[in-house]
Amino acid sequence: MVVWGIVLTCACSAFVLVGGSAGAAPAAAAQGKPVTARPPTREQLIVGLNPRARTLVDGRLTARLAGGNRAVLTLDPSLDDFVTKLLKRNEVPYAGVVAMVPSTGKLLAYVSHSSAEPNGSDRCLDASAPAASVFKVITATALLNEGVSPTRNTCYHGGSHALTMRELVDNPKLDRACASLTGALGFSINAVVGKLALKHLDPKKLERQASLYGFGENLPFDTVTEKSAIDVPKDDLEFARTAAGFWHMHLSPLHGAAIAATIANKGRMMRPELVDQVLGPAGNVLSRSTPALYRKVTEPHIAAQLATMMTSTVKQGTSRRTFHDARGRALVPGVEIAGKTGTLSKESPYRGYTWWVGFAPVDEPKIALAVLVVNSPNWRIKASQVAAETLRHYLVEMPKSAASKVARH
Repeated sequence: MVVWGIVLTCACSAFVLVGGSAGAAPAAAAQGKPVTARPPTREQLIVGLNPRARTLVDGRLTARLAGGNRAVLTLDPSLDDFVTKLLKRNEVPYAGVVAMVPSTGKLLAYVSHSSAEPNGSDRCLDASAPAASVFKVITATALLNEGVSPTRNTCYHGGSHALTMRELVDNPKLDRACASLTGALGFSINAVVGKLALKHLDPKKLERQASLYGFGENLPFDTVTEKSAIDVPKDDLEFARTAAGFWHMHLSPLHGAAIAATIANKGRMMRPELVDQVLGPAGNVLSRSTPALYRKVTEPHIAAQLATMMTSTVKQGTSRRTFHDARGRALVPGVEIAGKTGTLSKESPYRGYTWWVGFAPVDEPKIALAVLVVNSPNWRIKASQVAAETLRHYLVEMPKSAASKVARH
């Protein structure tokens, strides 16, 4: 059995401390005045924070801290509760769901769930799951940076469930299907992505792009995050497989949400934030968070191209059936959604990994979302279905409910 584990400590953040200045104590001592202790740092205040141990207080989700302090979390209680109940109702073996505001990095939902191991580790931080075809987003970014057109066709054959060198070499007799980079992303066409990677990229270029997206490092957060490991082989076949999302690269749901939010935020990755404020025992504010840019990952025009390409996943591609009913009606009407799916499985014991990462609305993003569902052979729901239901709740049902309350008053 795969054991998901994580060590929780603290990472840096952009926090405004409420209290005296750091230089006050030395200055007072030099003048022979009583020395006033420095206020605790933000890192000291949130030591021992458990993102999963929350209590609803006055309409806000909070977490206990040492010394009687409380962390007021950024989470939306309605959305977080909806996702929690959805996963529980469907008895999902393992799942991690993270939603955030793309422009600020503030988390809206943080749900670690397991019907198989209810008291297990935090699935939102665990980076042991394969990135699968979600990694095609990173490859597509690198290809766009190399000048590859999103609309130019590449012809191919095979590669639906595996890739061999035979499928990566152009063969006019066999290559009877053709697709653009946009189509390859939307329909997750492995052979096209693999071919384009071999023609336009090399391991160093792909690794550099992955590093910019945060692979190979601990993303800054309110607890230490597990690295989404970088493993880009130099062998042509394994390199092409990696570019297309066949193993080698791994990802946590928190990191997946940060990647989606980066594209939604014009190529700028914000620091994910869970703690909004830290309150003292008497309710006094000890610290407040402020949005912080982590790094610039790509240019705005590249991010805009990626966003447009990712809409094909929901409009025509691998998520179309999930996001539309049998008559073709959108589950989230009037909202353009960008997304990317990922699917891989392993045996002994069987684990069916499904991913959905994306954001909406495309023109004015309000939510970025990452869903990882790990199923056994008998399953009830996959990641794209969880994503569709979550986005509908946040973008349709919650505004409708709020409007109804206003009308009643």
